[in-house]
Amino acid sequence: MTKTSIWQKQLFWGIKLWQLAAVFVFYLFFAFQYWLALWYTTSGNFNIWREALIDYFFLKAALTLPLWWFYFIRLKAKPISYKTSLHLVTGALWVFIWFHTYRFIQDLRGGGYLRGDGIWWDVYIPGLFYCVQFAIFHVYDFYLQTEKQKKKEKELMHAAHQSEMNALKAQIQPHFLFNTLNSISASVPPNLEHTREMIAQLADTFRYGLRATQEELVPLKDELKFVQDCLNLEKERFGDRMQVVYEVEEALLHQKIPPMLLQPLIENAVKHGIAKSVEGGTITVSITSANNKMQFAVKDTGAGLQDKEPAAMLQSGIGLSNTQKRLYYLFGASITILPNKPNGAIVGFSIPKNKETEL
Repeated sequence: MTKTSIWQKQLFWGIKLWQLAAVFVFYLFFAFQYWLALWYTTSGNFNIWREALIDYFFLKAALTLPLWWFYFIRLKAKPISYKTSLHLVTGALWVFIWFHTYRFIQDLRGGGYLRGDGIWWDVYIPGLFYCVQFAIFHVYDFYLQTEKQKKKEKELMHAAHQSEMNALKAQIQPHFLFNTLNSISASVPPNLEHTREMIAQLADTFRYGLRATQEELVPLKDELKFVQDCLNLEKERFGDRMQVVYEVEEALLHQKIPPMLLQPLIENAVKHGIAKSVEGGTITVSITSANNKMQFAVKDTGAGLQDKEPAAMLQSGIGLSNTQKRLYYLFGASITILPNKPNGAIVGFSIPKNKETEL
């Protein structure tokens, strides 16, 4: 393992080793400043290095850690204005606890502390230190978020460029394909009407695939129609081995979503679930709403995960990995993969509802 990889190692709450070391140096610096100031004012006759370490490493750092978690983990999504207002309360509480705890420890040790009017220095300096340390923490957090957003925008621009190139490729002579399918359909004898219907469904899937390269959002009912056509064609291959159930809230049908989000999940359920099971199984397409979000899930009762790690599954297939990237770029969301009971798998995701299209 290289030196760089050691410093980049994550410890807890996403904190890296080098970040923890930076905080250690930060407190060490202020402890040194505190010791140096008191050593100088006493002409070197009174060494209180131990008190400096107790004050900064044992007390200030220990009191700061839960507040750091509170602001940068628990309230991570809250706006900075909200956090700043809340600091007025937690800052006062932090100083109050430090003030009385430091005096309690010093009394136990037989150490000294400021008395009389001097106690206000033990309010002002810790209050100032609280403001300085959290100002640094917030500035660094803002820097991290900015860099993350820049990286996301760069990846999104690259993905948009690739999508544009793919769209241009998909538009090359599309009518030739549809005309050919129509010609094949017209040549099918009248007694093979079912075959004619399958060709029509295949043409519809190609048409929707072309539409997906040209439109950013489509009504859910159109996406669902495309899914139904795909599954109907798959049922011709599997026969009674595959059953399909739809659990869709009718109120969501006019919601607009990015096209082709469900198809990779359907393909995964058919390929890795139903096809690998001798008995086949049932595919359930579930679309519900909760907490102002649309929840999509494709459940199958097929072969199951077979000890595969969900993270590895998202990286191995083109369909799921591309959908995972699209969800992240568009909504900051991700795909979840869970085992189905008694057998099979559940693959799903959640995206915000589109308020303009609510019934």
